[in-house]
Amino acid sequence: MSKINILNLVLAIIVITLAIVIYYSEEPSTQLDRLTDLDVTSISSINIQHNKNLASLIKKAKQWEFTQPISVAANDFRINSLLKLLNAPVHNQYPIDEVNLADTGLEKSATKISFDGQEITFGIDNTATGFRYILLNNFVYTIEDVYYPLISSNFSTLVSLSLLPNDSHIKKLILKNQTITKNLMGFWQSNLDMTADNINKVIDDWKHAQAFGVHEYIKREKLGEVFIYLENKQEPITYVIADDDPWLILARPELGLEYHINIEAYNNLIAPQ
Repeated sequence: MSKINILNLVLAIIVITLAIVIYYSEEPSTQLDRLTDLDVTSISSINIQHNKNLASLIKKAKQWEFTQPISVAANDFRINSLLKLLNAPVHNQYPIDEVNLADTGLEKSATKISFDGQEITFGIDNTATGFRYILLNNFVYTIEDVYYPLISSNFSTLVSLSLLPNDSHIKKLILKNQTITKNLMGFWQSNLDMTADNINKVIDDWKHAQAFGVHEYIKREKLGEVFIYLENKQEPITYVIADDDPWLILARPELGLEYHINIEAYNNLIAPQ
């Protein structure tokens, strides 16, 4: 296993763990105040700024989508984890004029997130307590340091794990070993000798295929390509086969993304028999 693959796996485990901790650990507490009392279900736009990178998302029909740096579906589970920041338990709060912003990393912060224009600025974490300083509406707060890793990661961390858009209707597949299309009668056919059940299984596998992690694209030797043509779309979705050991990596270089998938998917998606 290469060092790059090991690093990607470790990063994926860390991010997933953080998202799960955020999602399941913040039950209402009678001991700690909440950062805000906003209804997170009413939020329709999110902007994330880290260093010079900006990511923007909007909510469409209950689904989150990136509009910047690219147009792509978002990982709703992780976005919902980020939304929990709005109701995060507060350990301490101070008026801004009582705090030295330079000491808290808030004076020249490179990391901010806004929900419908409500901006939250991130400072440093307090090594003594493990809490992170944030700034909101002229108050400095300390909260659990579980949100910053998601916000400061590459935007790919928040991209949907699905290989195809929701409710995709496939009209043609050009895979590594075969082409699957519909005949004049509307039935699926392959240029290989495959049963109808097996062909339908390939179509279904593609419709529901998901990665276990999405990462920033790293250029590798191309091992092939697959093309997925969707109804009402002239151009296909093209995946570059970037690696097949120890897992399958399908890349979309034009988006700067690569999808890491269990190697068992190779025989289901890339070269089905």
